[in-house]
Amino acid sequence: MQSETRSYQYGWYWIGLLVLLLGGVYALRLFLGSSGIGWPVGENASYFLQLRSLRGTEAVCVGAALAVGGVALQVLLRNPLAEPYILGLSSGAAVGVMCQMLIGFDLGIMLHLGVFSGKLDFLIEALSNHLGALVGSLVSLIIVYLIGQRKGVIDPLGLLLVGVILSSINGSIIMLINYLPSPAGLREDLARWMMGYLHESLPVSTVWTICVITGIGIAILWTLAGDMDAATFPSEEAHSLGVRLKRLRIILFVIAGMLASGAVVLAGPVAFVGLVCPHVARLLVGPTHIRVIPASALCGAILILVADCFSTWIDILTNRGRLPIGIFTAVIGGISFLWLLRPQLGRSNS
Repeated sequence: MQSETRSYQYGWYWIGLLVLLLGGVYALRLFLGSSGIGWPVGENASYFLQLRSLRGTEAVCVGAALAVGGVALQVLLRNPLAEPYILGLSSGAAVGVMCQMLIGFDLGIMLHLGVFSGKLDFLIEALSNHLGALVGSLVSLIIVYLIGQRKGVIDPLGLLLVGVILSSINGSIIMLINYLPSPAGLREDLARWMMGYLHESLPVSTVWTICVITGIGIAILWTLAGDMDAATFPSEEAHSLGVRLKRLRIILFVIAGMLASGAVVLAGPVAFVGLVCPHVARLLVGPTHIRVIPASALCGAILILVADCFSTWIDILTNRGRLPIGIFTAVIGGISFLWLLRPQLGRSNS
């Protein structure tokens, strides 16, 4: 036990190293672009630099949101295999996007009607183009929340089952819509969306709005780190420590859904980030959530940035366009998770 405690005493040093690593990868991202490798020069240098920095910011936001969302769900469900993808938010967002494309109408226009006109223009402009994804995610979130509770208390197992079932239902809806007459290119856009793809055409206001919302969500979870530590104990022990589990589970559920929804708007459904990064963080800094939350956010941001750098590098070599980052996160995440499991295999009987 003492050796385990000593191994985690340098947790904040690991977090510092992760910050430095994130800065280095972000700087590398600024040297990579469709125009080639190197710092942008010439008349359009500022434009290319802004494009690369915006894409890098998206990657950081998406990775941090998914990783911290995974931490929240693993505490909520008391299941180390939980992640935002399990809530059905990603498939719900895809349904929302398809419906918005099919009806061919910017849903944000409706928000300009009535008393909100002129008062929420900034938020409306930031989110209206992707309101379908947000609506789909939030509808899935509400359904999972309403069904996944028992007598007003969130049931971890029920939440898990409802999320899996809802993902299957959303998948069926997507296949049904694919059979309907659709605008040209809809199927191709959806296929790329479902594999996870950082959008370069997003308005700056959209990116920064989601970044701010993500930062607020992560900050709230960080202030609840002590309660999250206690929530990993049996319910009786958590209650004896003064933790209001019902309130905490609602907060964890809502914030995890909010983080996942923002990530889906920026990059579509990206799997494995919320599963692998919290495990890596715990290996580095220990199980205390006051360190696990920032370490997970940094690991997630680094993973998505590395995936985007690799995708851009492939584009430079082949000139066939960027591959979706979801392909790389699945490969990197799957291999990493198998590597993490390897030392634990065969220990149950020891």
